[in-house]
Amino acid sequence: MTVAAWVPWLSDALVLLGLTVMTIGVVGIVRMPDIFTKQHAASKSVFLGVCSILVAVAISGNLAFTARAVLIGALLILTTPVAAHEIAKAAAKEGEVNSPEDER
Repeated sequence: MTVAAWVPWLSDALVLLGLTVMTIGVVGIVRMPDIFTKQHAASKSVFLGVCSILVAVAISGNLAFTARAVLIGALLILTTPVAAHEIAKAAAKEGEVNSPEDER
């Protein structure tokens, strides 16, 4: 079997992996107790899930799609940590800090 025959199967597997990771992230957002763990679940799962889907797009062989996927991945690498940090900073400023000492 040639490599070209495996590309659609690998692409489908990567899309399913990305959807699974993002679905787990949604469950994490719903189940986590405070804003910090919720934003951690959201930022990690979205980044890993979208990157998996972008790799699936990039292996399609179309140069235009691959270039767009690389650009989107680079922007996610730059913006996801900054957005998560700003959300955490805003939550801390608003008093959303929920430490174990607060529950005693």
